[in-house]
Amino acid sequence: MHLGERISRYRKALGISQEELGSRLDVSRQAVSKWETGAAVPDMENLLALAREFGVSVAELTATPDGALPPQEAPRPRPKNTGWWVTLGGVLVLLIAMIAGMVYAIAHSNDGQESDTPVSPLPESEFLLQWEGKTGTEWLALGEQEGFFPFGTSLALTELEEVLDTDFHLTAFHRADCGALRINYLHMGYDPETDPEAPEREYVTGISTIVPGYTTPRDIGVGSTKAEVLAAYGDDLVYCLKQEGSDILVQHEYYYAYQSPETYGYSLRLYMQDGLVGGIDLQDMMDEGIEAFAPNNTTRFPLVDGEPDYSQRQEPELEEKDETQRVYIAWQQLVNNRNLSAEEQYSCRRDVFSLLPYLDWDELRQMGSAEDPDSTLFALMRFIEEQAPYSSAEILWIQMGCTANGLDGAYAERYADLLAKALFSDPLVFARALATDGVDEETKWAALLNSSYGADLYPAELKTALDTLDSYQDAFTQDEAGWAQLLRLYLATPINSRGELPRTPEELSS
Repeated sequence: MHLGERISRYRKALGISQEELGSRLDVSRQAVSKWETGAAVPDMENLLALAREFGVSVAELTATPDGALPPQEAPRPRPKNTGWWVTLGGVLVLLIAMIAGMVYAIAHSNDGQESDTPVSPLPESEFLLQWEGKTGTEWLALGEQEGFFPFGTSLALTELEEVLDTDFHLTAFHRADCGALRINYLHMGYDPETDPEAPEREYVTGISTIVPGYTTPRDIGVGSTKAEVLAAYGDDLVYCLKQEGSDILVQHEYYYAYQSPETYGYSLRLYMQDGLVGGIDLQDMMDEGIEAFAPNNTTRFPLVDGEPDYSQRQEPELEEKDETQRVYIAWQQLVNNRNLSAEEQYSCRRDVFSLLPYLDWDELRQMGSAEDPDSTLFALMRFIEEQAPYSSAEILWIQMGCTANGLDGAYAERYADLLAKALFSDPLVFARALATDGVDEETKWAALLNSSYGADLYPAELKTALDTLDSYQDAFTQDEAGWAQLLRLYLATPINSRGELPRTPEELSS
């Protein structure tokens, strides 16, 4: 019996719901459900709280032998003072339980032959997952089912089921989250007028998991090693470069795909991370058929002796991209791709910030929605604002970006707000960045003017920035101190008088 089953059994013995137990522990009902299904494990703090609620020790909660809990009675805390007779009583109870268990086992030794509801044998399919359920080995395969959800298994919903209409008559698409398993299936209704011979039925189109304990017919599950995968499937697998996007099953470095010519369109994907299976996905590829994961020598490669064969590799045609396109692509990757490595995230972030001085905001506007092209520009600025705290280089690039092409009108006002937020994030670094060699003075003056314009909208943050600049004058070099004094002057001067202020530290000191 695994920990989740023990939690469920103790809870039911107390006669309380998952919601009530969650309320007592100050966690959600979904958290309790995930513990009980094995989709998640409670941390030590929650284990202690669970043991306290159930009146048992943590050791008993995590290692109770099967059958030790009463099916109906609630477990009770042990008395603080016990005598030798309690130990003797416990031994007698244990002996009685063992004898009763032996009698029951003998009396039911032929149940497997005489049962009215025998366990269904596994179908001859590569595209199923099997696991140890409440009544023994359970399984679920792709394809049409004999019954309806949960298809003869002990699976239960842990989230509200999502139901979507389809283009097919009386057919609805279902997404069912059962904790450890996620299932997609079609429900095809019955229409006695148009097709009286077609009964109501359901068809599983997808099964996925990122939880150990659910295995393929070849005994591969989450946590299996690369060597075990290759021993089970060999060169029938196709090596695939990692997926990108916001709807990936699990973060991975690459994945293996398996398809069988005998089963049109069914696929198995094993997502690999650090040499281990991190997730399993079974899908009916529908119209894509058996070619869905055929090697193309661009993103998918055949295996030879367990290693991808790159001998016929073809590089995709690379399109020359200007700075604006590179910023847009890097930004979209950071927003939408959940499978970026740390190095890839760093590279994309660097592209977004370092190319701000060369960005063409008019061109970027054309990349957005035709209905609301301005939203793309404001969304990018909002994204940059949310990336604080910034590095010193990123603050410099934000300053230099204030004179980029097409940044005027409402866009310039919004960028001034972004400059102010960069200033507030670290006034000292902002002042030092203004002193950077190689940046033309016109750009520095524009950064001064626009950041002070944006800062006027935030009086509390502005006062803090001024106090910081006053308090750390000794932290600057002579050149930095001149720009810090000029920055402070712009921030402290009313907006209508700033046009008369000097533009460089040299003008300030003359």
